Amino acid sequence: MDLDSNFVLQKLKEGDKEAFDFIFREYYQNLVWFAMEFILDKDKSEEFVQGVFVKLWQERERIIIDTSLKAYLNKSVQNKCLDFIKHGKIKKEYQELSLRKNTWTENDFLTFELRTKIKDAVDRLPERTGAIFKLSRYENKKYREIAVELNISIKTVEAHMGKALAALRGELDDWLSVR
Repeated sequence: MDLDSNFVLQKLKEGDKEAFDFIFREYYQNLVWFAMEFILDKDKSEEFVQGVFVKLWQERERIIIDTSLKAYLNKSVQNKCLDFIKHGKIKKEYQELSLRKNTWTENDFLTFELRTKIKDAVDRLPERTGAIFKLSRYENKKYREIAVELNISIKTVEAHMGKALAALRGELDDWLSVR
């Protein structure tokens, strides 16, 4: 099988286990090393890479790969690692804040709870939509910059942002009303 062709991806979408095994054998070890560059933990790196492959198999029929398979897998692993790092930072922030919880006001608790709910809601967005939302809202990139970076049209970015904002509005409906 030639990895550069669409043949392997088409076979994967059709549920061909040999194609999946081929992809796994071809990329697994390099992806683990790639993940270790971010998180310096072999067990976690293997866990994240395995999770990416599980998701690849589970979503094989509807997965859209706009780049090469290698780039797609690298980006998926990178996103898992960055989410883990961000979660660790949030956890550390919470621990630091909880040490001072005696000085918290009700507003501080509500703010922290809302931030947590927003993070959880963003994490539940489909992978591509979540990535575009994060680039826009967390990295303050303009739609044009996102389109260029991801090699997609501005209209596609707008559509994903519309879906993301609608999903977040739905999940955070209780919080959108004045408390």
